[in-house]
Amino acid sequence: MDTSFKIRIGPPKLTKYERARIIGVRALQVSLGAPVLIKLDENTPKDPLVIAEKELEMGLLPIIIRRKTPGGEYQDIPLKYLVSKNR
Repeated sequence: MDTSFKIRIGPPKLTKYERARIIGVRALQVSLGAPVLIKLDENTPKDPLVIAEKELEMGLLPIIIRRKTPGGEYQDIPLKYLVSKNR
């Protein structure tokens, strides 16, 4: 991981609101037929929410979080910098 990247806005981890939004959006994509990014075995439930959570925990989602301040400043943060902090 690039050590020169610095999170300037918000906490250095994924907030519960960002996490809920990401899981919800990804679960919707999976339920509408988007390709699954993890290998599904017989023990993994076929529930889109479970699949989305596993993809998030594994850091496989190519998502960028945009955090804004009331002053209009914003920062785009790749998800990989926020997920590794939650573990």
